[in-house]
Amino acid sequence: MSRERILNRLNTALPAARLKQSAPEKEDTSEPLSEHERVRRFLAAWTSLGGTYDEFVNEISARLAILLYLQEHDIHELLSWDADQLAVSGLGEAFADARIEITTPDRRSLNPNILLGLTSADAALADTGSLILVPSAGHSWLPALLPIRHFVILPVSRIYGDLKAWREQWQKDGRLHDLALSTIVTGPSCSDDIELHPHYGMFGPRLLHLFLVWGL
Repeated sequence: MSRERILNRLNTALPAARLKQSAPEKEDTSEPLSEHERVRRFLAAWTSLGGTYDEFVNEISARLAILLYLQEHDIHELLSWDADQLAVSGLGEAFADARIEITTPDRRSLNPNILLGLTSADAALADTGSLILVPSAGHSWLPALLPIRHFVILPVSRIYGDLKAWREQWQKDGRLHDLALSTIVTGPSCSDDIELHPHYGMFGPRLLHLFLVWGL
């Protein structure tokens, strides 16, 4: 094809492209999702990514389930946020009574033998099954990155319909600083080799398990 014909085609297409770009966006008139619908969509996306979960009616049952899991799997030490930073109250005292040691993340002296990390999620996105974590004092990203298993406590009230709904709400709440620091986690760590075979746990947790708590 000659240069002139190519340019003629481009010039013909440009006005249509400009018209398309300048067209006003359609106003979103859809109704906000109900809490149960947000949960349903989130869990569908979450499990499709390879995540697992348990649901609890309140924080008491969630606290007991976390302790039971640790005892059944003979886990006596875990990498975790500070206990008072976790969404379920009373975990610090419960761990102490069960003789389960909480190790505070420290990059200078990390124990590679700790197999489980425990955090809460600051928010979650229903459409993608993503978790949002905001690092701060006592709120390290290391428990979500280093151990082979990452357990996450998620209150149902922190699930948003999508990225737009989450950002708009946090902006209204004056959490612009948290928005800038947020890390979005979508599924377990997965990398493909040269033949596109997936390998889990190469650069982060291989298992993501969720404790979904209603009433919080």
